[in-house]
Amino acid sequence: MKVFLQIGVLMVCLTTMSGCFTVVDLGKLNMISDRNIDTKMGEYTLLKNYAGGSQKEVKKALKKTKATTLDVAVDETVRNVAGGEFLKNVKVYGVKKKKKMFVVVEGDVWGYTENISYRGFKLGDMVQWKDLTGSHKGKITGLTDAEKCMVKEEGKENSQSFKYSSLTKVVD
Repeated sequence: MKVFLQIGVLMVCLTTMSGCFTVVDLGKLNMISDRNIDTKMGEYTLLKNYAGGSQKEVKKALKKTKATTLDVAVDETVRNVAGGEFLKNVKVYGVKKKKKMFVVVEGDVWGYTENISYRGFKLGDMVQWKDLTGSHKGKITGLTDAEKCMVKEEGKENSQSFKYSSLTKVVD
């Protein structure tokens, strides 16, 4: 009985591992960008440490992206941070999944902190949204990533995360 249990556990592990992806380290870079940047580095600030590198972010990137080139992978990582312009301290990985190779990058995202707008939304913008309880109004308190921002509803203390697609900008 014990042998059957061990064989069963081994079979489950092998089956699970065969559906996973393989990550290959392609190298490290000091700085990388897919756009022109100003050479006066004093105007740029660190926006997010180690962006794109967590296991959760790699899995999310694999579901959404099909970046087979380095420039597309860099653009997607930078674009996920509001105000991002370029990456420093970069690690480049090749991710092999189902006989295809995808490129994933991680690093520190640098950019501008002033007048940041993302998908047409800026910090402090008034927005509204609808849910099952009716229409609500609030103010954007944080631009989280490419999909979500933080909104503080009028009359409430805490901010909540909302998808940009569910929000409408309110013009006063």
